[in-house]
Amino acid sequence: MSLEKKFLNNIKKTTSQLKTIPSHKMDSDYKALKKAFDIAYENELFSFHKYPSHSPELLKFRLFRKITPYSGSLSFLAIQILAANAIMTKNNFKRKEHFFKKKCGISINHLRDNKTVVSAKKCQGGYKLNGKLTWASGYKIFDKLLIGFHYDNKEYEVLAKFKKKKGFNIVEAPETFVGYSLNTVNIELKDFFVKEENIVSSHEIGHYTKNKSLSKTVHYALYGVALGAIENIENEKLKKESKKRINKLKDAFIETQNGAYLDQIRIDLFNTIQDIITTAMILNGGKSILIEKNLQRFYREIIMFNSNGLNSHIKNLFLEKFI
Repeated sequence: MSLEKKFLNNIKKTTSQLKTIPSHKMDSDYKALKKAFDIAYENELFSFHKYPSHSPELLKFRLFRKITPYSGSLSFLAIQILAANAIMTKNNFKRKEHFFKKKCGISINHLRDNKTVVSAKKCQGGYKLNGKLTWASGYKIFDKLLIGFHYDNKEYEVLAKFKKKKGFNIVEAPETFVGYSLNTVNIELKDFFVKEENIVSSHEIGHYTKNKSLSKTVHYALYGVALGAIENIENEKLKKESKKRINKLKDAFIETQNGAYLDQIRIDLFNTIQDIITTAMILNGGKSILIEKNLQRFYREIIMFNSNGLNSHIKNLFLEKFI
């Protein structure tokens, strides 16, 4: 069996198993989401390093279009573990094979800030970290957490246990109206020790921002939400027109490698999906607001995906579009 065929079979196997877990539970209950994540993990949906002969972008597109309709929160975690694994691979991390066998989340976006959020002191065998990590998703789901920090005018990434312990204080998860199952927490680091051997990367400050790749992952996730929403449309006229519009946008973001155009497509994709879901809910009537119905969940999930990873440029594009 080819690697591509194996991957597609694993996706099919996973989606079949996900049908046994209520989708609204995967959005609200971290235990239900953990069950779903473990299923996908055991079926090797995040093991892109085992499919070296294939484009990771193609694998990601196929993955997100299939699993996102079942749970946007699951896809949100998938984005993180795939990013952690890609960072280990890109930096040729010596212990990557060991950590590929773990479930790794990330808390590195603060490296974009123009100030030091997490600082470090060198000590025997490693570093002691101080600072506050915000919006770290996957607590009690991920085993490990990739943490970004500054030391000696460089930015580092290091893997540590995602578990409450000395110097690693978990602050209560903030309440959210979507993806509460992500068990997103804030973390206070007080002389938290990390091992030298678990340092994944070391670069000049600004490297993360400068080298952030041209990513289509949010586009894939939004497209997956759109496919799920279209399946829940009862009006055939609306369903046909929705497929036409979404596929046109999908073709556009698949084909382009232009960052500015990708940003514009992201805005058009969000607005189009929002219109589709809103119209479908109106046509379906009052039952649309029932918690076990999918359309209201999809409505919340497009906001979840589109509110994360926004830089000032994309925010201004949304404002300009509105005005």
